[in-house]
Amino acid sequence: MQGEWAGELVGPDAWQTCRELIPAGSVFAFLAEHRQALFPVEMFADMYPSRNGRPSMPPQVLAAAVVLQTLHGLPDVETVQALRCDLRWKAACGLGLYDTAFDPSLLTYFRRRLARSRRPDRLFEAVGAVVAATGVLKGRQR
Repeated sequence: MQGEWAGELVGPDAWQTCRELIPAGSVFAFLAEHRQALFPVEMFADMYPSRNGRPSMPPQVLAAAVVLQTLHGLPDVETVQALRCDLRWKAACGLGLYDTAFDPSLLTYFRRRLARSRRPDRLFEAVGAVVAATGVLKGRQR
């Protein structure tokens, strides 16, 4: 079952609270600003066909985490640690300031669903399309 964001963050929104601390033009700011457009809920409907079971972590959060994980070359445990401790990661993924993220195994399950789907490269295709269209991140460091 696809998770739905109930709008309840754990603590204040990290992006709204810490925006001035996150370098403009960084991949973190890019994801924080464009995450909803990059990863709309409908993008993941085929990966969560059943309405049975308990709700999962919203795929938009997992998608942003996988993009950052890939860019930084981190294993799942270190990715979740970054989500728990780094304001930039929290802001990029849409978490609250006090959010403790999720179990690292969710990244494995999400990537497996993605790999088995009809469009396994959809995350990076979406990011590439927005980068190409807007020219953001051109010559910028992560």
